[in-house]
Amino acid sequence: MPDTLKTLFKRIQEGMEGLAGAVMGDRAERLLDEEIRAVDDALHGARGEHAAAKARRVANEQHQAALATRIGETEAKVESALRQGRTTQARAAADDVVRLQAQRSQRLEEGHELAAQERQFQHVVEQLEGRLRRLKHQLDILRASNSLQRAQATVAKRQPGDALYPEPAFASAARMKQRRAPVQGSGSSAPGKRTKAAGDPAQAVLDRARKRITSSARKR
Repeated sequence: MPDTLKTLFKRIQEGMEGLAGAVMGDRAERLLDEEIRAVDDALHGARGEHAAAKARRVANEQHQAALATRIGETEAKVESALRQGRTTQARAAADDVVRLQAQRSQRLEEGHELAAQERQFQHVVEQLEGRLRRLKHQLDILRASNSLQRAQATVAKRQPGDALYPEPAFASAARMKQRRAPVQGSGSSAPGKRTKAAGDPAQAVLDRARKRITSSARKR
C-alpha cells in the first residue's frame, strides 16, 4: 500500500484527540474547528491522489487498446506473408506478434493493480467526506449549545437568589463525541497468473494464420 494511502488512513483513525479534556465550550469549539481543517486538507490530498490513480488506469487501458490494434495488424502481415510464400518474413512477423502479446499481458496485470489503487483512494475520499460532514454537524450543534448557554447564563444573572446555571457546553460536546471505528483499506487484488503457452509461441501464431488461409480457400 502506498505511504500516502497509509497516512490518509491514519488520519481518519485519529479522531478528535484532546476534546474530552476541554474545560470550556470555546476550547472544544476551537478543537473541532482545527480537526475540520485537518480533515479538509487530507480530503484535498486524497482527491488529488484518486485523480492521479484514475489517470494512470486510463492511460494503461489506452496502451492496451493500442497494443491490441498492433497485434491485429501484425497478424495480418503474418497471413499475407504466408500467402505469398515468404516464410522468413512470416516467421519474423509472428515473433513480433508474440512480443506484442507479452507486452499486452503485462499491461493487463498492471491494469488490475492500478484499478485496485484507484478503488482504495476512492474509499479514502468517501471516508474523509463522511467524517468532514459529521464534524461540521457537531460544530454547528456545539456552537448552538454555547450560544444557548450564554443566553441562559445572562437570564439567570438577572434573577434574584441563587440561580442554577445550565450544563457547560464542553459537557455537551463530550456527549457528542462519537466512538471511532478503525478503517481498513481494501487490499489490492492479487494479480492474475500469467499463462505460458506450451511449445513455440511464434509457431502457434503461424499455425493459426495457416488455418485462416485454409478456411478462406475452402469458402471460395
